[in-house]
Amino acid sequence: MIVNLISGDDVRILMMTGTPEPELFDELDDGNVIQYVEQRLFGGKIDSLDAHIERKKALAEPTRYSILYLLYEYGEISRKRLVAETGRDSNDLQHHLNDLLDTNLIAKIPAPEDADGRKTYYRITTLGKQEIGSDIEHIVGGYAHENRFNVLGDPELVDGMSDDDRRALVVGGEAETEALDDRRSDLRARRLDFQRVVSQE
Repeated sequence: MIVNLISGDDVRILMMTGTPEPELFDELDDGNVIQYVEQRLFGGKIDSLDAHIERKKALAEPTRYSILYLLYEYGEISRKRLVAETGRDSNDLQHHLNDLLDTNLIAKIPAPEDADGRKTYYRITTLGKQEIGSDIEHIVGGYAHENRFNVLGDPELVDGMSDDDRRALVVGGEAETEALDDRRSDLRARRLDFQRVVSQE
């Protein structure tokens, strides 16, 4: 990009073509910085600045952020498991879940075929994955987020799995990454095997 002075004291950014787009700066000229940011970041997209800010607000609380991170590592999880792992009672947990649901960071899903249909289950959404994945990438570096997504398995959703079995390694060196990849493959294979058995019955 080229920064150039145009007509007096106005500073304008010229696009790679070298030609200014004056309408781009109309909002700034009118003192409407919020509309300018809305246009620059979300113009023509399904998302909006308001929705984006609401998601950031929802994540600006340690319990909600931690719930979303946990869902990032599980992919999908039962409410019962969330109660156990957050140490929150059901009513307190619901308050946090509602904020995450309202901002489309998580979604309530029907019980998977091999799970207890009387229980409530949640999964992380694409927006939720992007929030956590981006943070992991910026904090840990590189593409470490790819090795953390969906690495835990809820024992209620993966037959024959104990609490100890589902604990994941924290990604560190190359050996740990390989072990984590093997673990992920094993979890997927177990789930597929169980689904085949259920479907044959």
